[in-house]
Amino acid sequence: MRPPSRLLVAARLILGQTQIEVSNDSGVSSRTIYMAENGTAGIASVEKLVRHYAKKGVTFTPPGASTGWGLHTKHLTHRYDDEHLTKGQ
Repeated sequence: MRPPSRLLVAARLILGQTQIEVSNDSGVSSRTIYMAENGTAGIASVEKLVRHYAKKGVTFTPPGASTGWGLHTKHLTHRYDDEHLTKGQ
């Protein structure tokens, strides 16, 4: 699966990680992550990032007949209204 480059950025941001942090976790160089997020990396690198994000609980949903690409997470389970409760405020 090869999601659009913007979704690679979104997945990283959902995890709250920098390109360097993803690089350290995934074994993909930060330069390659930069290239993937700008749509210029090789397919193998993009697929390695997709597998890395899946291991972290972020998966990509391919487009359907009436929908576009999407993201799913396993660790974001609260609504916006309930987030303050999980942060101890």
